[in-house]
Amino acid sequence: MKKEKPKQHFWKSIFEYASNHRKNFIIAMSFSLIVGMCLAIKPILIKYIIDDGITNTALSEIDRLKTAVFYCILYISAHIMQMVLWGVGYKNMLIGIEGFLFNIRSKFFEHVQTLCMRFHDKNSSGELFNYLFGTPMANLKNFLNQFSMQVPTQIISMVISVSAMLTYDWLLTAVMIVALTVAMLLNYHSRKKIRRLSGDLIKCESEASKFTDDILHGSSAVKMYAIEDEINTEFKEKLNDLKSKGITLSFTQWLENTKPEFVQHAGIALVYLVGAFSCIYRGLSIGELTAFVSSMSIIMSGLNSIFTINLMRSNAEASLDRINSIMTEKSQTPENEVYYNPKQKRASAIYSNAPYIEFKDVVFGYDDRKIFKGLNCKFERNKSYGIVGSSGSGKSTITKLLMRLYEIDDGEILMYNCNIKRFSLHDLRKNIGIVPQDPFIFQMSIINNIRIAAPDAPMQEVMRAMEIARVHEFVNELKMGWNTIVGDGGFGLSGGQKQRIAIARAVLCKPEILVFDEATSALDNVSEHHIKNAINELMASHTVLIIAHRLTTIQNVDEILVFDKGEIVQQGSFDALSHEDGLFKDMLESTN
Repeated sequence: MKKEKPKQHFWKSIFEYASNHRKNFIIAMSFSLIVGMCLAIKPILIKYIIDDGITNTALSEIDRLKTAVFYCILYISAHIMQMVLWGVGYKNMLIGIEGFLFNIRSKFFEHVQTLCMRFHDKNSSGELFNYLFGTPMANLKNFLNQFSMQVPTQIISMVISVSAMLTYDWLLTAVMIVALTVAMLLNYHSRKKIRRLSGDLIKCESEASKFTDDILHGSSAVKMYAIEDEINTEFKEKLNDLKSKGITLSFTQWLENTKPEFVQHAGIALVYLVGAFSCIYRGLSIGELTAFVSSMSIIMSGLNSIFTINLMRSNAEASLDRINSIMTEKSQTPENEVYYNPKQKRASAIYSNAPYIEFKDVVFGYDDRKIFKGLNCKFERNKSYGIVGSSGSGKSTITKLLMRLYEIDDGEILMYNCNIKRFSLHDLRKNIGIVPQDPFIFQMSIINNIRIAAPDAPMQEVMRAMEIARVHEFVNELKMGWNTIVGDGGFGLSGGQKQRIAIARAVLCKPEILVFDEATSALDNVSEHHIKNAINELMASHTVLIIAHRLTTIQNVDEILVFDKGEIVQQGSFDALSHEDGLFKDMLESTN
């Protein structure tokens, strides 16, 4: 049975994510306390307006009016102070909350970038996007907003109001306290139920986001296979599930709120009944009863706010649990505290004539599917290698392991005669330029798509990279040239054009090692010709690995490695393998 990860304490997480904005929250809550004092003082002033001014028969009419005016001025002054302090506190609260959201989003995003491909294989971009900008963040924002500005105000106003009410009449106060205690107990039990339902809603929303993101990215496939009706049906099913859980959560929140609300109103009715009795038989003044009812309204309103915030906390806790479940994920490609310098190790490897890359007894598998059971191979400096084999033989996996996108299960991989784990991931990947089969093109200009690999590279080097990759041959035909903005995923560019942009990216980083992962497998003959020319030029000055589907791409390489079921079954030059019985010759004959 899988052991559940321990949940990080709610307030500890909030405190950590608000680290550099705690001052703003402290100011907001301090001002909120003073606002609560102003709010609680106003009913007391009403008592003095009535008892010391309006109904005080011991004073003359003009003195009664002067007294009433004086307390009315104090009442207005308290309200003005309440408004001003609320505004200052509210601004600080907004700064604090936006800073909190900035911190949690940036830390979440940075952490996700450090996680290996095993994590990304299991979590879609749509689901992760929902964590950053969907319901979880909205729940946290709403809770912190209400907590910062409402809880201090309501607590201090309730404390002052209860203290004042005890001086008016102990019997009325006792009735009110009993009603409030029952309401608080009901709210406590409601919070647990709301938290569970909120977690279910967030999970359902994440699933819907994952599905939507997948379909939107695969819209061309949906149209090609004419499965719009099936997709629409499944999407509506997910929407119905989301709608059902949303209705259940909202209705349950309302239902749970009505329980303490009913108790409160029953308490108010009882207070009026006892108050009438006290005014008639126990000598309670009209001003005291009016002030008591006004203070009680403040307490009831404050308690309702706290109950609501308490339920909002359930939503926020469920949201933070989901976020922290990602934040506590550990990368399976961890970095060391001390790294080697690749330049020094490369110089040492050249001096000792060591291989640039070496796989030694490498064992690796995707979950339960084993790919390599003990792979051994070497790639020498400034030599070119072709890697071929049937689908699933492990040829593309070599690239992923070399770049540490996945961690090997056993053995070691050396670069410059040093275990790749002893290089930082940044340095490791900067020393390896890769051109994937389907390179990702960002929604920006062509030149920025190239410069994204090395933003600080001088224009002369960018031009040189574009020239090597034959980018100019199609860029010059575009109206906006290299400033042409390309669409989502490279919309508007052919497969060959995207490949050439990817080659220019790889060259611009000035890597010692270049990997072409089936870079020509889906290209037409003209595009393949351009890519082959670029590869041939680079083979003269780099260690080049070409993972090939088309065998014509590797005719000029120094050595070919033939993979089958995770093992190297043949190794040699193109000419030698062409005349040797085996898998390579069979593959070559099948393409003719």
